[in-house]
Amino acid sequence: MTANLQRNFGGAIPDFYERGMAPVMFAPAAAVTAARVAALAPERVLETAAGTGQVTRLLAARLPAGTAITATDLAPAMLALAAETLSDAPAVELRPADAQALPFADATFDLVLTQFGVMFFPDRAGAMREAARVLRPGGRVMFTTWDSRAANPYAQIASDLVVETTGEPGVFGLAYGLTSLDAVRTLVQEAGFTGFRAEVVRLDAPVPDVGLFAAGLLRGNPTATLLHERGIAPESLVAELERRLRDALGDPATARLQMLLFEAVKP
Repeated sequence: MTANLQRNFGGAIPDFYERGMAPVMFAPAAAVTAARVAALAPERVLETAAGTGQVTRLLAARLPAGTAITATDLAPAMLALAAETLSDAPAVELRPADAQALPFADATFDLVLTQFGVMFFPDRAGAMREAARVLRPGGRVMFTTWDSRAANPYAQIASDLVVETTGEPGVFGLAYGLTSLDAVRTLVQEAGFTGFRAEVVRLDAPVPDVGLFAAGLLRGNPTATLLHERGIAPESLVAELERRLRDALGDPATARLQMLLFEAVKP
């Protein structure tokens, strides 16, 4: 698993993720999540699957001085990019770690947060049990997933192009595939959490550069690896995806985002 993630999130992928996808998809969602966390005022926060630090940066800015924030990810290249933007945030500790086998003692944190990561965990139940283990009694788990591709039209457009080219949706299948509230409720409750809460969050996100967004969708995630494995240069599809996105996003270009936000409490 580690080798695969290092490969799938290495090379140019973190840069296209940060410049192409993040301004449209992850920054607006991170603002919502960070605001929810700030309202809870936790003293010790663990973020898993932190990526390039979209949420991490906002937590460092919004939480009170003295809050201990530990941000982890399994892909060293993503953490390296996060470190560049968090150099002036001494309260944040960045550590490589697998959310399914956390290197922390029991009852260490007040809140465990995962933004758009749970759907990628091969062992989701194990990751949820690990979150429960490292939380103190009364601590909270919070995580987000994307709603379906149909509820996120930009993702449906990108997925359609990838399917036409490779025969499979690749990352767009996983990223937009954990949408069943019953399945998520069961996942959370079987890990021992109570007080399960789910919310649909809708956002309209400006797309400042449609071409760069198209490049991010094809080159800023493991889609790039899938295409390379099929002998297709990801950059060769960017212009076509940009054309399709322009037709759908309107003028000014705006992406409709829909995410699911989940919370639960450790008894």
